[in-house]
Amino acid sequence: MTAMHPERIERRWRGSKPAVGRPVLFALMLIVAALGMLVLLVAGPNLALPLAVGCAASLMALVAIAWAVAGPRL
Repeated sequence: MTAMHPERIERRWRGSKPAVGRPVLFALMLIVAALGMLVLLVAGPNLALPLAVGCAASLMALVAIAWAVAGPRL
């Protein structure tokens, strides 16, 4: 059995994709959505039902937009 020197060992590079997303934008949009949900949980009982549902839907849309714009490429 022979041993190979570390210099002679071929290192295989995986086809990993480079990070080309927008991590700051992604994090910022998720932070805004999380804070919005926190505010909605605190103020929700005092809001009218259609307004609360609209706010929740818009926050879910913000998370979906954040993922579509910046998330999959991270």
